[in-house]
Amino acid sequence: MDKPFAILQDWVKEGRLHLSPQPVPVIDDEPREFPIQPLPDGLSDDALFEHAMRDVKALGWSLVPLQNRPPVEIQPQDEEQDALRALEQFVRNGSIDIQQTGEYIEGSVHPGGRLYLDDLRSGRFSVQAHVDLHGLNLQEARFVLDEFLLGSVRAGFTCVRVIHGRGRHSNQNHSVLKDNVRRWLCTRRMSRHVIAYTSARNCDGGGGAVYVLLRK
Repeated sequence: MDKPFAILQDWVKEGRLHLSPQPVPVIDDEPREFPIQPLPDGLSDDALFEHAMRDVKALGWSLVPLQNRPPVEIQPQDEEQDALRALEQFVRNGSIDIQQTGEYIEGSVHPGGRLYLDDLRSGRFSVQAHVDLHGLNLQEARFVLDEFLLGSVRAGFTCVRVIHGRGRHSNQNHSVLKDNVRRWLCTRRMSRHVIAYTSARNCDGGGGAVYVLLRK
């Protein structure tokens, strides 16, 4: 059917279908006046409040019984135990920025080495080789370090790690090797191969080791 509602028009004409008249909206434009009852004179504040609340009905009390809660037991505080727990939590989940301690060392041997210090100290360079100088005297450590760095340059390594220790077992309670490693890296001979160096991250030895960035 092209005109599906044509049959409805026929039914209306035949009286078989009656349509309800459309309601006419009533628009009330006249303003309404609300009567305002004057307050009695000479009443106090309490009396005025009672007069205003005279038609208010109380809802009454709830019939649901209240449940008695057990009293909360306050544990005595132990400041020493609290400090130990905080320290244990910090050691497990925290991290110490060695850059803010006296163990941290860094240096730029090459003029453009400072451009790489941020990436070097954050561990973005992969360590391709390492050498441990523990237990060596200064003469032995100097020879081993020179041979290691020159061999790393010949191998094409970019970043290596040198473990010099923290000096906790030395008589001076200070790492003599660390001071000398820093000095050796800045010599004229090594400056041809070393770009920069920084103390290692905690996972790589922290203040007991250094990352050394080498030229290719």
